[in-house]
Amino acid sequence: MRSSRLEDEVRSLQAQLARAQRLATVGAVTAMVAHEFNNILTPVLNYAQMAQQGDATMREKAIRHALEGSQRATAICQALLDIARNNHQPIRKVNLTTLVEETLTTMGRDLKKDGITLITKIPAKLTLTLHAVKLKQVLLNLILNARDAVLEKGGEKKISISAVRNNDIIRIRVADTGTGISPENMKQIFEPFFTTKQDNGTGLGLTISKQIVESMQGRLTVRSQQGKGTVFTISLPLRAGRKKKSSRRQD
Repeated sequence: MRSSRLEDEVRSLQAQLARAQRLATVGAVTAMVAHEFNNILTPVLNYAQMAQQGDATMREKAIRHALEGSQRATAICQALLDIARNNHQPIRKVNLTTLVEETLTTMGRDLKKDGITLITKIPAKLTLTLHAVKLKQVLLNLILNARDAVLEKGGEKKISISAVRNNDIIRIRVADTGTGISPENMKQIFEPFFTTKQDNGTGLGLTISKQIVESMQGRLTVRSQQGKGTVFTISLPLRAGRKKKSSRRQD
């Protein structure tokens, strides 16, 4: 019984750590979101004023643009709340293209504004069954890391998100043309508290991401070439939320 209680406590601590890292990931996009909200809400205010003062044609146009801006602000808020909330949500079938789009919305900022070309290659009808928030957290962390890497390197800045199905396995790849990872750092990349970010890295993002993927019976792997870029691959079963039968014995 003692080992059973210990395992339960370890799982509880791991869940708390995952929630803390999820909030840290949301915090990492706060500055971008605040800037984008200013860019969204200022025109909304201007259009609202135009609607008050203009003729019927101007009012219709101003109201339409104000509505579009308000809807974008609402979508960003909802996406952030989905990531930040506790992930006790039902396992459900999700469309991968939609899930990636929602994850990008969470960032609140179009990558084009940073001179980054985003390439997505995901089959339109590709679906899998899982806790959607868990995969969003992993993808958001990988995309933020890719963004940092390409901005640090400069030059051609590309991030690609692709997915393929191979029998009952779906492989999702997040690739960048950034700085790459040195061979010595590759050995520690998934270790807790290891980070190459001098200012705001917690060193837990990739560790937690790997744990989350493994909790869905998947694998998170990486290959990289220093100075040329990095590719992270998430391999998941079609039913990534399905739990394995426990073989634990009671002591």
